[in-house]
Amino acid sequence: MARLLRVALLLALAGGCKPGGALATDVVDVVPPAGEVYPEGASDFSGEWVGESAGVFGTLTIQRLASDRYYGRFTSEDGLVRFVCNLRQIRATPQEGGAMLPSNLVTFNWQDGRGGRGGGYVLINRESSALTGEIRYGGLGALDFVRTDAPDVETPADAEAAGTFTDELDAQAS
Repeated sequence: MARLLRVALLLALAGGCKPGGALATDVVDVVPPAGEVYPEGASDFSGEWVGESAGVFGTLTIQRLASDRYYGRFTSEDGLVRFVCNLRQIRATPQEGGAMLPSNLVTFNWQDGRGGRGGGYVLINRESSALTGEIRYGGLGALDFVRTDAPDVETPADAEAAGTFTDELDAQAS
């Protein structure tokens, strides 16, 4: 069922685009919120992230190209939906004033190589562990991702072992 929904979304995305890349429906502008400079320093979006793009589950890999530029690649879990992103980190003035610094906001343009293209934005949280934003693909869709390569993130094997250990402790306590 989930695979069928993903195929339907892919077809809807592909069907909503004209051959020249322009959307067949009215263009929906993505208006990003204002960026914020965290006291901990400049936000770094590079890394591997898992989550959803417009309801499609997959992996987003982001690489730094320059101080304010990133390259992103999204691949759905089943490999049917793929696109690349050109991300630009927005600069903002810190609350205490001073020179503008890289903020917690990136805006991006994406394309899938088959005529589908659009834009969007992503915010990173203060802990650099989650992304949230919007993607334009003929309508608006949510982007929600969590970092998989952070040093303090448990791997599924670690979480399973911890759960087994907790179950053993619970059994001993009863």
